[in-house]
Amino acid sequence: MKPDINWIQIPSGYATIGSNEEDMKKASEYWKDKLLNPTYGREKKFQKWLYKEFPSYQPYINEFFISDTVVSNELYQSYCDETGQTYPESLTNEELGGGKDHPAWGMDIEEAFSFCQWLSGKLGMDVSIPTEEEWEYAARGNTRNQYPWGDEFDPSYCNTHESNIEKTTPVRHYEKGRSLFGLYDMGGNVEEWVNTKYHVYEGGIEVVDDLTETLGSDYYILKGGSFARGGDLCRVARRHGKHPDPVFRFTGFRLVTRQKQHIKVGV
Repeated sequence: MKPDINWIQIPSGYATIGSNEEDMKKASEYWKDKLLNPTYGREKKFQKWLYKEFPSYQPYINEFFISDTVVSNELYQSYCDETGQTYPESLTNEELGGGKDHPAWGMDIEEAFSFCQWLSGKLGMDVSIPTEEEWEYAARGNTRNQYPWGDEFDPSYCNTHESNIEKTTPVRHYEKGRSLFGLYDMGGNVEEWVNTKYHVYEGGIEVVDDLTETLGSDYYILKGGSFARGGDLCRVARRHGKHPDPVFRFTGFRLVTRQKQHIKVGV
């Protein structure tokens, strides 16, 4: 049986990628005293992270189709059972893993690529993970919204540290937190791999921080934040990476295809 993916059509158009000075100022003023480690705001570390998003630019994005949720435990288990791959922690950790309708997490990006190769064969079409530009476009279109649902943070719209849930939630739990195009969990629950390595935006500045010092300067980017970390990470423009600290192991992914044939487009 073919996996049933609810695809959302993202029309061709111009996207708003990254942050301008006004966006960064707004984020800094709101989050500098609310970070999980308040010294980050005082030490200007948070402001340094923001410069990874600078400057903002507006590329033209061709039409694509993206899954309305991240890959669930149920779907990822089917992949593991069929291919013999090792279960990720989301399928073995009873305390944090959740049920079959919770997000699969704990895999690195190579495992995400392998899953997409398997699913492409099952569906008879090319499936991958989104690029960073596609992900941001699906999260906020051509707006300057800081978050997938709007311009103000609200812990009742997403699963982050501020929500005090401390584990994953079902992938279609937050109706009010859906993005401009109707996608779930573009902010919070689990961080999402994108098929783009960190690079300085044209006209931006080189940022040296704990990630570049640990991973080098070309690590794959994670977007959206997770239940284990603060809401500052679920800002659409935020550019994170796989920090080796175990608290950052809650990584999953969603799917894209650029082939309209043989897919069911959701709403």
